Amino acid sequence: MPGGKGGGALYAEDYEADEYEDYMDDYDDQYDENDGPAASPQTPAKTVAKHPHKQKAKASAPAAAAGASALAQCLCDPPPLRPSGRPQRGAKKPAQPPAKLYPHAPPSAAPGSPIQPFAFDIPSPDDKVQQQQQRTGGAKPLSNHSSAVGRTPTQKNASSADGASTSAPNGTVADGAARPVDAVTEELDSMRLGSHAEASTSGGPPASAATRPRRPLHDYKLEADLLRMCQEADRAGQTGSTSPKPHLHLVILGHVDAGKSTLMGRLLHDLGLVDQKQVHRSKQAASQAGKASFAWAWLLDERPEERARGVTVDVAVSRFETPQRAVTLLDAPGHRDFVPNMIAGAAQADCALLLVDGSPGGFEAGFDSGQGSLGFGMGNSSGQTREHAQLARSLGIEQLAVVISKLDTCNYSQTRFEEIKAIMLPFLRQTGFRESSLQWLPAVGPSGENLVGPPTEPALASWWQGPSIADAINRFHAAEREIHKPLRMPIVEVFKGSRGALCISGKVESGAMKVGSPVVVIPTGEAGTIKTLEEDKQLVQMARAGDRVDVSLAGIDASMLTAGAVLCHPDWAVPLVTMVEVRVLVLDVEVPILRGQQVVLHAHAAREQGHVSAELYSDLRSLGRIALRDGGRTLAVGIITNLP
Repeated sequence: MPGGKGGGALYAEDYEADEYEDYMDDYDDQYDENDGPAASPQTPAKTVAKHPHKQKAKASAPAAAAGASALAQCLCDPPPLRPSGRPQRGAKKPAQPPAKLYPHAPPSAAPGSPIQPFAFDIPSPDDKVQQQQQRTGGAKPLSNHSSAVGRTPTQKNASSADGASTSAPNGTVADGAARPVDAVTEELDSMRLGSHAEASTSGGPPASAATRPRRPLHDYKLEADLLRMCQEADRAGQTGSTSPKPHLHLVILGHVDAGKSTLMGRLLHDLGLVDQKQVHRSKQAASQAGKASFAWAWLLDERPEERARGVTVDVAVSRFETPQRAVTLLDAPGHRDFVPNMIAGAAQADCALLLVDGSPGGFEAGFDSGQGSLGFGMGNSSGQTREHAQLARSLGIEQLAVVISKLDTCNYSQTRFEEIKAIMLPFLRQTGFRESSLQWLPAVGPSGENLVGPPTEPALASWWQGPSIADAINRFHAAEREIHKPLRMPIVEVFKGSRGALCISGKVESGAMKVGSPVVVIPTGEAGTIKTLEEDKQLVQMARAGDRVDVSLAGIDASMLTAGAVLCHPDWAVPLVTMVEVRVLVLDVEVPILRGQQVVLHAHAAREQGHVSAELYSDLRSLGRIALRDGGRTLAVGIITNLP
């Protein structure tokens, strides 16, 4: 017995499905695939070859007799399918099959018919698109971010109006009407597919600020209102936004545990910026934590992580004034795990204090070349004194004061001081520092010796009559400010400001901005306006090159603001590149640097492996310097010579 489902007897639905297939085969036989209904009701040969067993059965199957059972009538005359697609019983076969299931081939277009076949004697619209893309280097789809860059609300409305009025050159065509191929082709040409710069002029989205053609920076002219505000500040004697004194950005460098935070905390106290109440609170907290010797350091190291580990993790920023200078103090971490943070701090600095541990064995630990040697090779040392000096010079710091601290541990020995100087001086010369730009002085942080005045300790005062740290700071020269170049402010930090708004902070490297100025953030391409400017917790109306400010922005998504991005002039955005040509100084690496080796590129406040916002060193030095690091070590430093 023939098997059905599961190998048993055939069910009624099996008969229905089988016979329905036969019905459909018969149905197909009445139509020729090219000419509509067949001339003869006989079954074509191809169908016989396809289903020979079924055709044989149909040839011998008699028609259902009158009064036959329902099953016999169904087998001989099956009904059409149900709407669900399954066979059904009892219905009569329609007189003619639905035309929508098997439509006839459309007839050839007659002369004068509105439907004409494409002659293929002219390029099709697709060919036009392909040719245009080949001429412009391929289609370049715009992202959501890039399409919004550089558009003010007025420009958006204008673009929408232009887009609404765009039509074929031969006239406006109603929706749904067929247009001639030539009109479509001309309209495609007018859209300038594949061209970012020209798309915005035809009603499409404008080009991204990061992808616009680069313009020479010397062509930039400072806006009239900003120029007037800068001139008024110059007449008032203000070199910074809030102080008439020359403004310095000073970074504190040195090996971990060299006493940087302790010395700076005591310096701020002696200059009057930290009152005795704050000092008492810090000493009490340090004593309760069992770290009484960190009391002065905790005036700067306020983060719980820093206090728990006993090391500086991030760059602490403070401001103070000496009799001749307004200083932004950047206390950089000394631990090798946080060298990237040190680079971000040093990239903002004009000058530096390099603290050297003068205690027995302290200097050697910080200056060790990593191979148990104090040689002068520019290597990647286990101590950070050497690496910090190399990175500082590569990041543009030319003025350096070497402070030899902790001399109280060796009875303020002048011999120890001269010994360290004799080793450090040749190394600093080889690193690139001019001897005329170097200062050497001793200091002791906890006791305050030689910080703001002459030393009071007899053992030190007996041989040192030179400058104090405050005097050394006064001798630093303020750097030249690039005010007449487009706005560039690398973002160092993103945080929630004291007024509740999301803020970014950084040093303005070039140009100027005021409240209400339009800006763009690269690489995200977000455009917005300056909402507030704040310097040293005071609201200001303008910031210019050399100022370190906190900025709140309007019209920019907070998720698009990251450290390492650059705040720019919207019409003179910083180039965003994936390839740069640099002239590098390779340090004393253990293995050669190979082509294709993956490294981390540090430029200004950014650390990148894919793309970077940068300028030519010849155009803007602060954004034209780089450092290459891998595996926690600095491999090379250099300057950008070409942006391909």
